[in-house]
Amino acid sequence: MDIKRELERIGLTIENSVVIGSGILSALNIRESQDIDVTVNEDVYKRLSADSRFKKAENHGREVLTDGLLEIGTSWGVLNKDYKFDDFLGESVVIDEVRYTTLEFLLAVKQSWLLEKDARQKDIDDVELIKNYLLNKNNT
Repeated sequence: MDIKRELERIGLTIENSVVIGSGILSALNIRESQDIDVTVNEDVYKRLSADSRFKKAENHGREVLTDGLLEIGTSWGVLNKDYKFDDFLGESVVIDEVRYTTLEFLLAVKQSWLLEKDARQKDIDDVELIKNYLLNKNNT
């Protein structure tokens, strides 16, 4: 999946969006991502709300815009905080002109989800993949 191309198609840049969730795993070739979850600022969200390609939906109690591949919101409620676009600036990295949450931030999020009784196998697997990636990166 070409995340950069998909974001450019709707006018998203490193200045107005951050890819959250498993997008960083795809960018680092850890595993392919099936969709693109993005947090944007309020102005961009309003602009995209008027785009007929997107439908409004709800995910974990928050309104998002979706087209089947992209899921766009103004915040991500994780680690006991409602993270907005500006909050991610210190917890992000730019790869190939796309801003992503850091791998370390994603690891903390996914590890927190493993403490829930209904932890998903995907998140269990991702924690292991991320730990192995970081271990190999630190040993080289």
